[in-house]
Amino acid sequence: MWKYAGSGKILHTLCQHTARVNSVKWVRHADKSPETELVSASSDGTAVVWSKDDVGGYSPSAVLQGHESTVTLADGRYVNSGRGPLIVVTASVDSTVRIWRRTEQGGATLCTQILGLGTGLCLSLSLGLLPASQALLLACGTDDFRIQLFAENIESEDQTPNEMVKVDCLTGHEDWVRALDFATDDCGDLLLASGAQDSMVRLWRISASAGGAVKRRVCELAAGEDILPQERMFSAMIRGETRHFAVSLESVLAGHEGWVYGVNWRPSVAGDDGSRQPLSLLSSSLDKTLVLWAPDEQSGVWLDAVRLGEVGGNTLGFYGAKFSPDGNSVMAHGYQGSLHRWRYSQEQGSWIPDVTVGGHFAGVVDLAWEPGGQFLMSAGSDQTTRLHAPWVRPGVSQVMWYELARPQVHGYDMACLALLSRYRFVSGAEEKVSRAFQAPNNFVSNFHRICGLDLESDLEATAMRSTPHGASVPALGLSNKAVYETQEVLLDNRHVKNEYPEAYFVPVEMAEPPTEENLVQNTLWPEVQKLYGHGYELYSLAARPDGRLLASACKATDAQHAAILLWYENRLVETGGPVDLSPADRHTTKLLSRRSVSAVSFQGQALDTIPGTTEHRLGYNHHPPCVHVPVRARLEVLSRVYFPIDGNSRYQVACTSSKTTGVHSRIIWCCAWSHDSRYFATGSRDGKVAVWGKEDDRAPSDQLVQFCLSGVPLQLPGQSVSALAFAPELTSPHVLAVGLDCGEILLYKWSPGVWNESLHLDSSCAHHLTVKRLSFRPGIGATSDTKDKYSVSSFAQLASCGSDHTVKINSIYLDKL
Repeated sequence: MWKYAGSGKILHTLCQHTARVNSVKWVRHADKSPETELVSASSDGTAVVWSKDDVGGYSPSAVLQGHESTVTLADGRYVNSGRGPLIVVTASVDSTVRIWRRTEQGGATLCTQILGLGTGLCLSLSLGLLPASQALLLACGTDDFRIQLFAENIESEDQTPNEMVKVDCLTGHEDWVRALDFATDDCGDLLLASGAQDSMVRLWRISASAGGAVKRRVCELAAGEDILPQERMFSAMIRGETRHFAVSLESVLAGHEGWVYGVNWRPSVAGDDGSRQPLSLLSSSLDKTLVLWAPDEQSGVWLDAVRLGEVGGNTLGFYGAKFSPDGNSVMAHGYQGSLHRWRYSQEQGSWIPDVTVGGHFAGVVDLAWEPGGQFLMSAGSDQTTRLHAPWVRPGVSQVMWYELARPQVHGYDMACLALLSRYRFVSGAEEKVSRAFQAPNNFVSNFHRICGLDLESDLEATAMRSTPHGASVPALGLSNKAVYETQEVLLDNRHVKNEYPEAYFVPVEMAEPPTEENLVQNTLWPEVQKLYGHGYELYSLAARPDGRLLASACKATDAQHAAILLWYENRLVETGGPVDLSPADRHTTKLLSRRSVSAVSFQGQALDTIPGTTEHRLGYNHHPPCVHVPVRARLEVLSRVYFPIDGNSRYQVACTSSKTTGVHSRIIWCCAWSHDSRYFATGSRDGKVAVWGKEDDRAPSDQLVQFCLSGVPLQLPGQSVSALAFAPELTSPHVLAVGLDCGEILLYKWSPGVWNESLHLDSSCAHHLTVKRLSFRPGIGATSDTKDKYSVSSFAQLASCGSDHTVKINSIYLDKL
């Protein structure tokens, strides 16, 4: 649930469904008062009515169960003023439409009628009120290209359920009817807009009549010829009286070149003499356009008044669009989960793109903070990496986070990423190659401008003056190609390939977060290097805190491929060759016959420098490649710690767990080092979190020492631990964040042998599916985008990502835990 007041903000996360949510609709009041309830439909076969509670949140007041398959659509409205009775309509893949009724607030919502569609499917539906009555009219668009109309027969004034009866069937569309919406004009007639896959929008007028007669509307043509629109009559029984209504085709709007997936009437405007319904209709289509239709003031013919949309990109058009309550802005959503917003500018007298929120449209698998904590980068199964940062505006105290760049739009699902510095990162996908990227000049300048940073004081940015302006993806390519300057494309009719440019990047100077169109085309980072060496798909990446060393691991079914490859910066930039590893580094242990490295983590958040050498310890875990491995194989789970030897060019095993010394009985999914590098933690599917430390804390840090279990492991029965992160800087005792497979996040204060749960983030604050990664923002204390009302030294921010498609940042005051 979002709120827009100049910029978007997430207000609430509503969790009840167990499968994909297919439809969400606000429950409309007959008197146009603000909505306080909404209804949602899901693939889990249920619909849920959400009601606003006393604290301003929303909780499920009714779970509608009864459909035998996926519920695809839902709509609802109050028949009378106030909050009751409530009518909810749901449509399902089981070829039925169900009518639900709640007679009073807080009462039960019961199914009162089932409308069978035979073997057909309802693809769209909408509820309205018949003219000059309080009787409901239900319109259902079906897969036989027709619109079925069902009217409510009101027998009495009591609260007994009334039956919906089929009264008419509207024909005219030549393909599936995908969108329907009702509105009542100032004359009291009911207007129905319908959009279909035949690229047409049709307007229908439903008027009340007396004694079967209706006043006919005359359409005047330019040539002076008059025609009478064809009218269809139907009747409904309302309080013992037979009422007659006429349906006529008002207009056919032909302006789209793709399937029409959404229609929406502009909301009514309240005035001194009552509400007034503007005759303005918004339609959305897969042709990447939105059209605002309005009748001509002189002729009355409906024309396209405004066209909105996007040019270029690899998007698939719009799947729906809505007016804001005041009608001065519109928002559309695309196939890939993107949101697009335009607002009407009184100064310019036109519609202009506006800032909106966005995010991944598939599971988010990994995230990493920029070393200075200025931005957060995430990678998802939607084949993209995205960069999120705060938008700092002068005079605005509340700073909000937005997607500022989409550095990589790939052809494979992303698996992992690691940041080497502020403007360099490496990503891995479901392929054997790691790819390194570097920020272009256009992003660097826009990043400083939007985030309110000083470009001159950024030494790394100053050293990047000669980098490309941007990047673009060639046709049928996977690599982001650098663009050094904009060039005009010279058309040569002799070569067809010259008719289409290879580079679609256009430098854009931005002072606010980019729109979706700019994110897709103008915020890519050029690819500077490919790293070859693995035999299977990449699974995990980790960078040393100084960015000089990178570790990568892939999926594996044997010891030969279950290797960790180390890449040094000079080799990474120049040749991309892997560092030679000793046999011990390729973990040829015989504890497991088949294993993959599930996580890699370098020591600490900062470097510990020792005279003559720099010490870094590398911890990683193994797990069987398949979840159906026999139990005995699952018992052979181990952890290892490596120490650098021979001037950091090679690593040697410092310690390893075994069947006798191991703690976990299931797959180890995650590991994390503490800020002081004295401890590291491991989390497993068995619900245990174990913390390991040196046997002798007094031993010099450059000596190989054995790590042992520090105290009793944390046990979470019935849970699976999927992510871990220690709080940065000095906190006593240590603060450890634990992410669970159910989506919840737990924060513990830990000291050897003592676990104290200090904070529990449930699904409303955390995630409702598996937590894939946790990471604290570097440093503790107030930052440029926060106003810390507590102790500055106690403030920390925890970033998390999950399979529920979301990236969240929670502010935590450690001294209040």
